[in-house]
Amino acid sequence: MTTNGVLLVNPPAEAVREYYDQPDYPHIGLGYIAAYLKNHGIPDVAVIDSKLSRLTIQQTIEEVRKRRPRIVGLTAMTHQIVATHKLAAGVKAALADTITVLGGFHGSFLPERTLQEFPKFDYICVGEGEMAFREFVDRTQRHLDVSNIQGIAGRRGADIYVNGRGAIPEDLNDLGMPAWELFPVAPKYHVMSQRGCPFGCNFCSRPYGRKLRNRSVPHVIEELRMVIERLGSSNIHFADETFTVRKDYVAELCEAITAAGLHKKAQFWCHVHANTIDLRTAKLMKAAGFTEVGFGVESGNPEILRQMKKGIDRADVIRAANVLREAKIKFATYFIIGHPYETEASVNDSISLAVELNPTSVAFGLMVPYPGTEIWEMVTRGEGGYKVISANWEDFNKQIGNALELETLSRKKMEQLQIKAYLTVYLRTWRFWEMSQAIWSNRDRIAFMLKKLVRKTQRVAASSWLAGPGNQPTKVLLAERRATRLTLTPVDSGAAAACKHHEAS
Repeated sequence: MTTNGVLLVNPPAEAVREYYDQPDYPHIGLGYIAAYLKNHGIPDVAVIDSKLSRLTIQQTIEEVRKRRPRIVGLTAMTHQIVATHKLAAGVKAALADTITVLGGFHGSFLPERTLQEFPKFDYICVGEGEMAFREFVDRTQRHLDVSNIQGIAGRRGADIYVNGRGAIPEDLNDLGMPAWELFPVAPKYHVMSQRGCPFGCNFCSRPYGRKLRNRSVPHVIEELRMVIERLGSSNIHFADETFTVRKDYVAELCEAITAAGLHKKAQFWCHVHANTIDLRTAKLMKAAGFTEVGFGVESGNPEILRQMKKGIDRADVIRAANVLREAKIKFATYFIIGHPYETEASVNDSISLAVELNPTSVAFGLMVPYPGTEIWEMVTRGEGGYKVISANWEDFNKQIGNALELETLSRKKMEQLQIKAYLTVYLRTWRFWEMSQAIWSNRDRIAFMLKKLVRKTQRVAASSWLAGPGNQPTKVLLAERRATRLTLTPVDSGAAAACKHHEAS
């Protein structure tokens, strides 16, 4: 027999190959959900962060069985959805009366297909989940109907209903702060000062919409004090999609961090964009303890840069790198191999630009058609020169996946160019020691990548991937994408376009 409690679970990875399979930070999304429930009349809330606690799927199932919750909330990105469903199935086998609710980006952008494909998920929380999930929990505990809650998708007999996306919290202060007291103490923490990204990259889903919503600076400072002084962390990652969109806000926050003396107690990291960073802002950030930033370059080819709707060119990227160097801030750069109609020559343009930038660190990901992105829609329409080669969601991984190739670049060639890119950047910039460190720290990922190169690529018919369960036609998938699209309200930031993959890097 179950209790009336709520248990939120960050499922484990089945195979540990990358840093985010066993991160050293807790899951911020579950932290916010837990806090919102506790602050709004749902006191019986617990969290299992299986990735942070290094639990296997079977160990996680056993932990859930011991606690016997009424509701289990699960989260998953696209490449994790299969493992998360295995966990849900194990929970159902152990606790038949427990209700499983999926949150996260994959279910949010494909709610109907996900419920069709994965029967052990009872409901899906679509979009920003704090308010919708709290209402779902409240009604469930009072034995009331949940089928008309905005932001909840579920089953009604043999049919599936989707009630749009959850309500968007306009004042982020109202969400409170993540309930880190429910998690194990960690060496690193994520903090969000804002939600939303006003830009339009074709490979990103913009899961929080394009309207930028900032927390108040005093509210962020209060959270930083808590994380640094009470939890003892000196490593803070701002998880904003683009931290530097509003320079006046960044300046106010950096000055407040410095005034509070927090810059002496911690180091900060964030994402910026080539057109949202200037020398004044960079120097304020450096003084406030921002020691490193990351920004997406995506390509070194001028035409690809123009078509991806990021709003930058090579000159913008080089200027941003020079600004960060002058401010003495380290920087990481991110590139993608596999843009629409990408060729070996355009990939070599990216490699050449990466060498010229000589960043502190670099990542070359392979394009993934994540649900909710323009790339996803291009792939489903057969555009961009794309060819689908896998029907397995586990292959939707930027570094070691196997989702697609191009008419102009086979999958093997994409993978060969990825390895070439990493080696070229380190060898041509004479950074042999750093290359050896990178190889050692990523040895599991590299071993997997090398194995892929020597085995035959498995391909599927595009129609089987596009159709989904029940032979669902492409036009239905596209209609579902549009039905759950966030309202897009651009922000006049003075910047062009910035974005990053919505999936973990």
